[in-house]
Amino acid sequence: MTRHIACGLGCAWLATLVVGQTALAVTENFDEGNAANWTEVQGDWAAADGEYKQAEIAWTTTSTLETYHRSFFGDIGWTDYMFEATVRIDEGGPVAPILGIFFRVSEKSDAGGYYLFRLDERAAEGPGLIKAPNETIQINGGKPAEIGRDYVLMVEVQGSDIRCYVDGVLEIEVTDDSFPAGAVGLGSFDAAASFDNVNVNGDGIPTAVESRGKLPAVWARLRSEH
Repeated sequence: MTRHIACGLGCAWLATLVVGQTALAVTENFDEGNAANWTEVQGDWAAADGEYKQAEIAWTTTSTLETYHRSFFGDIGWTDYMFEATVRIDEGGPVAPILGIFFRVSEKSDAGGYYLFRLDERAAEGPGLIKAPNETIQINGGKPAEIGRDYVLMVEVQGSDIRCYVDGVLEIEVTDDSFPAGAVGLGSFDAAASFDNVNVNGDGIPTAVESRGKLPAVWARLRSEH
């Protein structure tokens, strides 16, 4: 299974963590077979085979806060941070197989506001930034996601500035102040999906939540690859 590492500012923050233990909020690779600190909202979620999987394809709506199967992590008071995860569509439904990462989630329930940086398997679609309940900010068409392929999605948020990357390539850069703070999450629509290698860090998260004790090895690998 191929893993991609998005670098740049995210790597700089990770370096700060390894040296000073000040920036990291969480790193999670699900190798221990659990997701105890996650709040699951809709869908069929399980940590298995070193990944966090969402198996439910059926859906009921496309236009409300209940649109996506999702699971949330972290503090709704988090403000400025970098958030990345490895994501993959395992099986697509008949309508619009979508998956992505949520950020600045205002409430860890089906009533919370959010931003969603997502990939879409439909041929005319591509990387897109959505905000609750399901309002399009920007979609880069003609770049459909492939079923069965791993992607690294990363977002950087600082104040009202939002930058979104796919495999280290900047896809979307916008200014929006709808949600100034919030937790993070993973989710899908009309698709079974897998998630791995979750990292959140930045000055907006002053306290280490969970380190898994594996960061020196991760940083050594990043330095060897970039």
